[in-house]
Amino acid sequence: MRNESLTAGDLFKFDYFKCLRSEFAKNECRICIDLCPEGAMVFDRTKLTLDTEVCTACAACVGSCPTEALISETFDPNRFALEFSQQKNPKISCKENVPCLAALSSEHLITIALRKEGEIFCDLAHCEGCSINRDNRILETIETMIDEAERFLQIFESEKRIERVRELPDDAPETGRRGLLKKLVNVANEVNEETTMTELMNLSGEKQPLKRILLKNSLKMAAEKFSEETTVEADFSFVVNKTIDAQTCTNCQECAMFCPTEALSILQDNTGIIFQMGKCIACSICDDVCQPGSIHSDKTFDLVTFTFDRMQLLVKHTLEICEECKVAFPYRGGERVCDRCKDFRANHGDLFTMARDME
Repeated sequence: MRNESLTAGDLFKFDYFKCLRSEFAKNECRICIDLCPEGAMVFDRTKLTLDTEVCTACAACVGSCPTEALISETFDPNRFALEFSQQKNPKISCKENVPCLAALSSEHLITIALRKEGEIFCDLAHCEGCSINRDNRILETIETMIDEAERFLQIFESEKRIERVRELPDDAPETGRRGLLKKLVNVANEVNEETTMTELMNLSGEKQPLKRILLKNSLKMAAEKFSEETTVEADFSFVVNKTIDAQTCTNCQECAMFCPTEALSILQDNTGIIFQMGKCIACSICDDVCQPGSIHSDKTFDLVTFTFDRMQLLVKHTLEICEECKVAFPYRGGERVCDRCKDFRANHGDLFTMARDME
């Protein structure tokens, strides 16, 4: 069944079951569609699919996918983040070690910055004339990810910075994408870092994207450097804080049921909702599925809460049995009748009046 979810070309795969558009049909995520220079991500009968005849396996979309549904056979960004952190080479370049800098997300760049000693350089000198950088979309995406990574690092006053190389040296050798692709294939087939593979193996089976767990592990390693004030107003593309209005929440629990990473979960006694910011990927499915609009996004970001997956109780209800339908509902005082039955009375009460009049 799992293999049936994969649409695969020679060097690139799309995992339908990981895609947010398959998790919840009303989700509007279209990052990969807008970013792909070849238009290889398309809708076929309302389902997002990969056109393997068009895809060139450039991997420019890999870093942008919040759920890691896009997979390059030649380049694993999670493994690269760990291995590059252990190497002396400070430069990330599409001519040396990555198929495209856009294959790395903000989370990967933060992980690299936290784990690697010394400076980090992102080589942007080749982006302007790159064949896949149409309308400058790829370069803008890379720049946005670097900016976001630096903003995140500044939260705990980290001295780490990600420098950008924009000028091409006169003596720079010409390396075509085919040559780099061959090099990446060889690298992908070699297992030369036992510690790297061990860490990745330990993360398998999680509902969270691996890049998120690597980021939190990296933050835990740097936790002693956190400043005393870890709560800030910050807007990041890969995580948001959540709040729930207890007065309008009906305890339907659909927000937790549809959450793809289990950032939202249900209390054991079914009386409320718990939130873990460290697991949230800002997919907005919970916002879309909440019919009364009780759940909201909050730009308040706490580094400790995020890093250590601290649980936040968003809402807790006192449940009573409705006198009409005999179903448990959040009781807020007054008549012990649920909102659904009150609404039915208000809209269809004349039916019962007519029945009484006929007796």
